[in-house]
Amino acid sequence: MKKICIIAFLVSIAALTSCGRDVDKPASTVSEKVTATAAETTTDTTTSTTATAVSTTKKTESTTSAETTAAGSEKAENYAGIAGYWYIDGDPGAASLNITEDGKFAAYYASGLLENKGYIKRVLDTEINNYIYCMYLDSGELYMAFADDGEEFKTDIYMGNGGEPHYARLYGDGGISDDGRGPEEAYEGKWQCERARLSIEDRGEGIFHALITWSDSAASYAEWDYPLIFDTDRLICDGNGTLTYVEYKEAGAGPERTVEYTDGSAEFTLEGNSIRWNDKKEHSGDNIIFRRNTHEE
Repeated sequence: MKKICIIAFLVSIAALTSCGRDVDKPASTVSEKVTATAAETTTDTTTSTTATAVSTTKKTESTTSAETTAAGSEKAENYAGIAGYWYIDGDPGAASLNITEDGKFAAYYASGLLENKGYIKRVLDTEINNYIYCMYLDSGELYMAFADDGEEFKTDIYMGNGGEPHYARLYGDGGISDDGRGPEEAYEGKWQCERARLSIEDRGEGIFHALITWSDSAASYAEWDYPLIFDTDRLICDGNGTLTYVEYKEAGAGPERTVEYTDGSAEFTLEGNSIRWNDKKEHSGDNIIFRRNTHEE
């Protein structure tokens, strides 16, 4: 009977979807598209061939020069003034954008799930004679756009002509390290996704400990125990994680603990204000996004 309960429980884990999937994603409609036009000059073999050839050569040289200048500007373009973590109306629980100094962006739902990603180009809109930032998906499709208001360091972004959605920058591209803390410190604390709870403890010098409890019923739950190290941008457990099934069978008696395995591997990555759990042993964490549990801090 115990083994049947365990199997049923693990099946229920695989069937669960991630937290917050029903949260509305930020608007992605752009009021205007920026297009470029190119003129081609063709000539007939007539008495004016020489004059036309000279004119065509000059146009070609001019176009090439302009293209070279544009290419050089693109290389030198710096997006530090808009780099950082942006949230709709400055709400850390809302949908968000992460923009990097090299002009890349990632858009996240309020749940923390990735919505879209791509790159940014600062282009001249000849209709309004002003520069705008165009956000393109990796496919090349225009996603959103916002005006360059001339501010060297932006704190607010208003999309399109209507100014919606409005994003406010909460912290810089370096994450919370911009306010003096190390990036690994963002992981410490209590996090939750529906019936699953994650607790991460910083034990110093890059050593962490994570414990996930996932309730099956009022009398049973699964428990993942991970010793972790911080490696560049994530917490890693390499082959020594433990999964235990805990069950209370009799009132007043202690729980029965069944160890399922002791060789688990996992990674935890910070995405905006959420943590993604990647269970490399059995993929129990697929699509699980933990949000900080502020009620228990």
